[in-house]
Amino acid sequence: MSPPATPADDQGLALHHVGVRFGGLVALDDVSLRVPPGRVVGVIGPNGAGKTTLFNVVCGFVRPTEGSLTLDGRPFRPRPHDLTRLGIARTLQGVGLFAGLTVLENVVAGASHTARAGFAAALFGLPRSDRDESRLRARALNLLAELGIDKHADAAPGTLPYAVRKRVALARALIARPRLLLLDEP
Repeated sequence: MSPPATPADDQGLALHHVGVRFGGLVALDDVSLRVPPGRVVGVIGPNGAGKTTLFNVVCGFVRPTEGSLTLDGRPFRPRPHDLTRLGIARTLQGVGLFAGLTVLENVVAGASHTARAGFAAALFGLPRSDRDESRLRARALNLLAELGIDKHADAAPGTLPYAVRKRVALARALIARPRLLLLDEP
């Protein structure tokens, strides 16, 4: 017999009997899992098993045809544009980096929602915006150093080996300091 549920048991992300169907194709069938805070949970399976579909459900790109999600014990209906505000970051199967930006700029782009200055300050180049940019660049450089790729900060992502680009994508996700980090094919 398991102990009674406590408020701590409700913390984190939970999927409850989630199913996804695309027409007659069953992509997910009765998937339940819990991701408590501070835990690493792996989802493994062969190609086509539904791992990316599961991530797409958590990120709101795909709506489940059955089941539900909760975040901290409350119903969770994710919308992609709300993820960073909720503290959720994700890397993609491919790297998904911006080709026209340097490695450093790609990483800083992952923290744009944490900027304190706001759009008007950035538009007019106010000192508050400069401080924000300096703070974010310093954090990005620290992350690149932690991941052993700081020497590539000024490089275009397309010129780098795939493994380095995957680390850049990880740095871009980590700079947001997410409470939940989804790594698709790390």
